[in-house]
Amino acid sequence: MKLPVKIRLKQMNKETLFEAYQHEEVLTYCQSCSNYEKNYSCPDFDFDAVSYLEPYHYATVILTEIDTEPIQSQIDRLDVSGLSSRVLESYQKEKPDETVDMTSVISMYAFNSIKDQMADQLIELEKEMDHTIGLPPGSCTKCVVCSKLQGEPCRFIETLRYSLEALGFLVSEIYKRSFDLELGWAKNTLPERFCSCSVLMSKERIDETMILNELEGMVLEINEE
Repeated sequence: MKLPVKIRLKQMNKETLFEAYQHEEVLTYCQSCSNYEKNYSCPDFDFDAVSYLEPYHYATVILTEIDTEPIQSQIDRLDVSGLSSRVLESYQKEKPDETVDMTSVISMYAFNSIKDQMADQLIELEKEMDHTIGLPPGSCTKCVVCSKLQGEPCRFIETLRYSLEALGFLVSEIYKRSFDLELGWAKNTLPERFCSCSVLMSKERIDETMILNELEGMVLEINEE
């Protein structure tokens, strides 16, 4: 099963993006996560979003959306063994005694898949557009165990990037302000759609068509039995 990823863009000046900057509030959420201070892409940092994003003047918010109806209609035929993900592994390490229901496994797999694709695509966009930097969704999961836990430097320092959440932005506000979306949590059922939010920061306004062309053809692939 290959599900197309719908892409929506919203370009704005940096000041508008910072209207959703709530560092202290978001940090409390990060502190309750098992990745806090254990992953190079996660807080606590020796810098802040203001200094990190100081060279840039514009933000292009990238929303990915996947309709989950096709998954729901075929959920009994999905290959569970093919739905493993680093996100799921991290959750199971944090809560080893908790059974993870099928819909949560699918949701974690979908997020991990799109997160990895977007991280790679943003790096490619940086190469094509001068003076840009990407903010992919979620934390980095390139390594099974982050080298930070081993007291070693990041193995992929040249492509290490930080999510909006990690930098202190309240992503629910960005969804609302940029796309008029109110996202809620669905328990024991799939949401209407899987969404994720990334940003490409730039010094100058950029051609949105270039971004759409680069991201064209993104899919979520789920194996069936």
